[in-house]
Amino acid sequence: MKNSLFFHPVTIFVSSLLALGVSLYLYIDSYLRVNEALKTFIEKSGVPKTQFKSPETWVMILTLSILVVLIITGMIIIFTYYQKVIQLYRMQQSFINGFTHELKTPIASLKIFIDTFKMHEIEREKQLEYLDLMSRDTDRLQSNVMQILNMAKIEDRNFKPNLKSINVYDFTEDFLKKNDYIFKEINIVNEVESLFISFDKDLLEIVFMNLMTNALRYNNSEYKELIISSKRSGSYIELSFKDNGIGIDKDHHKSIFKKFFQVGKSVKGSGIGLYMVHQILKVHSGSAKVSSEGEGLGSTFILKIKEEK
Repeated sequence: MKNSLFFHPVTIFVSSLLALGVSLYLYIDSYLRVNEALKTFIEKSGVPKTQFKSPETWVMILTLSILVVLIITGMIIIFTYYQKVIQLYRMQQSFINGFTHELKTPIASLKIFIDTFKMHEIEREKQLEYLDLMSRDTDRLQSNVMQILNMAKIEDRNFKPNLKSINVYDFTEDFLKKNDYIFKEINIVNEVESLFISFDKDLLEIVFMNLMTNALRYNNSEYKELIISSKRSGSYIELSFKDNGIGIDKDHHKSIFKKFFQVGKSVKGSGIGLYMVHQILKVHSGSAKVSSEGEGLGSTFILKIKEEK
């Protein structure tokens, strides 16, 4: 434990700064002493001062100080970069753990159903029921894989969304009907108005799926509820997703849209859902933000999208 603390990057960094500071102090002190001794020698020996070049003490000290400041600044930049790399590595590990969990669950479920079919004679009605559940598990697997592929696609600088005119109310209704089996445990209220936006339909489905899944997943209330509403804001439309879930601490309001970021050490999710939401809105010249009074007080995600005239 003591050895690991001794060789910790922070300890080494602070020690290096102290060593550099002490070295600078000793050098300047030695330089001043030598300079003073030289002046005393010149005065006592009677040697003409013109034979000696003025040492320009303070110019030397200033030059040395500037060089040391540049060295320290470089060290701080390298240390900061190192810390960010370590943080990114930890977030990636968290992502791998979370994403692995997301894949293992449907795979384990599929294996159980397959083993059941192999070992037992099952009546036709039950077969159809199990096949329906298996189909949903494969959809879940496909959704997870597609999320990674879509993330890579959106991050490509040359990516251009396939824009279509979308009635937000109709889209919301269709999305809820198509995915009603996923959100059976949460009451969803559609208060969206009949407004039009120019948006990539497939990407809008990803946005809705991520926000609505989070509203269900991060909710410990007995009665889970999500209210989807809309309003005009200048030339933009604001889509709001308000839930009564666990809420988000104000310190995390900006961080949650970063890639791989997860609050706490929960294995729920992959840490890229809200990042995807942010990136999708960004390529459509929109924005995403969150509002929450704190933990246990629910959250409201607000999407700002340009209205189609």
